Amino acid sequence: MNHRMHIPAPYVHPIYTDNQIDTPVSTTAPFPVIVRDTRLVAVNDTTSFVPSLGSSNSQNHTDIFGNTNGSRANIGIAVGSTDADIVIPDPWRIRRFVVLCTRTASGTTSVSITCMVVGRLLAPDGTPTPWRNVVNVTDSAFSNTSSIRFALPSSPTGVFGYDQYRIVFRRDPDSTPAPELSLIRVYAEFS
Repeated sequence: MNHRMHIPAPYVHPIYTDNQIDTPVSTTAPFPVIVRDTRLVAVNDTTSFVPSLGSSNSQNHTDIFGNTNGSRANIGIAVGSTDADIVIPDPWRIRRFVVLCTRTASGTTSVSITCMVVGRLLAPDGTPTPWRNVVNVTDSAFSNTSSIRFALPSSPTGVFGYDQYRIVFRRDPDSTPAPELSLIRVYAEFS
């Protein structure tokens, strides 16, 4: 079912300098609001994986589908021969990713998991620019099985503006057993 909502244009009213503010509010003249558009853009229910071991960020770490090919885009547009795992029409409007997943235990070693988003632009012929670090967040180090929520960034400031994104994970330090990530959900908040 398709629901449509009519959102009137923001009501602009002068503010007087004589200490009297006249700001009527009604259904025909509401205060302006920001409408959030959040969508589930990627799901990995089938492939669990161990995040790459590393103490620094790299686009070659394990992505949301368990791949370590650093040239592969997870979310974005497709131009020419440059594709993405999940194609969406408006990736430049993304202002935040929220990544949810489950991790397994890591024995007696407390292991932190870092999630990083990189972005790139595409030329009209599909030639990609190099990846640029957009944001990364590290979850607290612990050793038990638990769900993790990464808000990337925690406080959005504006749109990212890229054509394609890659979301990768790394772990630090090493442990036996190494924690596995599964049941991954990626939500994108658009402006």
